[in-house]
Amino acid sequence: MRKRKFLLIDKRVGHFISKNENEANRVVPFWNLGKTQSCVSAFTLLELIIAMSIGTAIILLVSFAIRTGFFQMERGSKWLEERYRDDSALFFFQQQTTSMRSELNNKEIIFDGDSDRVVFVTPISLKGSYGLGLMMVNYYIEEGEDGFILNYKEKRFVPSENLNTFKDQNILMFSDSEVVDIVNGYDEILFKFLGMQEDVDATSNKSDLEWKDKWLGNSLPKAVKIVLTKEGQSQELIVPVMAMY
Repeated sequence: MRKRKFLLIDKRVGHFISKNENEANRVVPFWNLGKTQSCVSAFTLLELIIAMSIGTAIILLVSFAIRTGFFQMERGSKWLEERYRDDSALFFFQQQTTSMRSELNNKEIIFDGDSDRVVFVTPISLKGSYGLGLMMVNYYIEEGEDGFILNYKEKRFVPSENLNTFKDQNILMFSDSEVVDIVNGYDEILFKFLGMQEDVDATSNKSDLEWKDKWLGNSLPKAVKIVLTKEGQSQELIVPVMAMY
C-alpha cells in the first residue's frame, strides 16, 4: 500500500516537524510568526484605547450640545409664552382705551389718571360679555417681588347720586372687585396722558399738545400712553381716545 506524505505538528510550540520518508527530520522554526502576532495584538489594543477615548469625548460633546439645546428651547418657549401673554394683555388695554366712554357723574367726567393708575368707563369687559352694559375699569401699578405689576379691576358702571365726588371715592368703588394680574416682572411701568398745554391760549391755532404725568382736566385726554421697561429696554404703547358717546 502506498503511503501518503503529510506534515505532523509537534506539540512543542514554535516548530513544525517534517515526517517525510525520503528526508531527514527537519525542524522549521517560526519565531517570527509569534512575534508578529504579539505586535498585532498590542497595536489593536492601542487603537481600541484611542477609539474609546475619542468616543467618550464625542459623547460628552453631544450630551453637552443636547443639554444646551434643550435649555435654549426652554428659554425660548418661556420667552414666547411671556411675550404672547404681554401682547394679548396690552391689546386688551388698547381695545378698552380706544372705546372709552365720555360719561358724567354730577357734571364730573368719569376719568382719573396719574402715572400709577387710570380709571375710565368702557363697554368692553374682561369677561367678554357685553350684556353687563358699561364697565368702570381700574388699571393700577404695584411693586412685587419680581418687579412692577400692572393690575386690573372692573365693576359695572351704575351712576348714583351717592357718588358726590368721583375722583375722591373711585378707589373705594373697586374694593369688592377681583384683582387680575395683567403684566408683571417689569422694572418700571407708568402712564402718560396727552392733552393741551396749560399755558397755551385756547384761541391759538397751534396744536400744542404735551404728555402729562397726571390728568387734571374735566375731560378725556387725546391719548393714553403706557411705558413698560424691562432689562434696560423700554416699549411704549400709545392709544388714541376715540371718545365714544
